[in-house]
Amino acid sequence: MILCLLVGFAAVSMAQVQSDASKKEPAQTHSKCGSQDCQAVMKLKKEYLEANFKLEEKQKEPFWAAFDAYATAEFEAFKKSRESMRAAGIDHHVTPDSVKYLSDEQIVSLYKIRLETRRQLLEAESNFLNAISECLSAQQVNEYFQLDRKFKRSAATHKKDPAHKSMPANKEKCPQKSLESAPSKPTH
Repeated sequence: MILCLLVGFAAVSMAQVQSDASKKEPAQTHSKCGSQDCQAVMKLKKEYLEANFKLEEKQKEPFWAAFDAYATAEFEAFKKSRESMRAAGIDHHVTPDSVKYLSDEQIVSLYKIRLETRRQLLEAESNFLNAISECLSAQQVNEYFQLDRKFKRSAATHKKDPAHKSMPANKEKCPQKSLESAPSKPTH
């Protein structure tokens, strides 16, 4: 779901960020997503931060190492979530409306998987905060999280605006799979 939000924002912002980022070295991400959309979003977020988050030269290496570790931990948490959902026979595109088509066991598994994913994400974010707190000032830590929120908010705002011409509606980009036809069959 977060990926869908960020992909929507990516299409709108790519031209603006590319013009700023073209003055710098191209951003390198350590994404293991395998999907071009995911890689594009990861690159876009990194370019957005490079263009908007000012770091002293001595802060760059430890900050970006922590950022890359955080991105990898997030990816791994979502990957494990998908694998767990697949093992439980749950489509990873499950929506609140489609949960009723799951078995009782699948419903409980779904919520356990979601809680475990949130726990892993919070742990990754806590580790990231600890790492950047060692190389950034408190004001810079705050600035980073403000930029991160702004990036995510822009992605969410873009997702809610289906009239936007540069990006197809969310359902076209990230279709919701129907669980009615095959509730216990993984799609990926």
